[in-house]
Amino acid sequence: MGYKKVCLDCRKAFNRPINLEKENKSICPQCENPMTELYHLFQPPKQTEKKKWEVVKYLVENGFRYYHVWETINRNSKGEITSYQNYTKYPDNMNDAKEFVEKYQDQALKQ
Repeated sequence: MGYKKVCLDCRKAFNRPINLEKENKSICPQCENPMTELYHLFQPPKQTEKKKWEVVKYLVENGFRYYHVWETINRNSKGEITSYQNYTKYPDNMNDAKEFVEKYQDQALKQ
């Protein structure tokens, strides 16, 4: 499995293999801005689907980089996680994305 380097400004995505030995910082070949690294679950929309790219940008800005998000997390009385249930789907429209961020904010990556 790999990940994708994504330019949210140009709406382009490039597949990249995992290289755990070195940090990869990529620059967009078109606009020369830094690219964002997203996990393998990300399926890029077509470049012309601007509304879907706005959703992607919103999710990334709120700490969701297309890794697995759990629908249910069970905790014991001490607050320790005891089990996970079902992956949830990433949204593809802004209304659903706002609900997604609110509902799963405890699973967001901290910037």
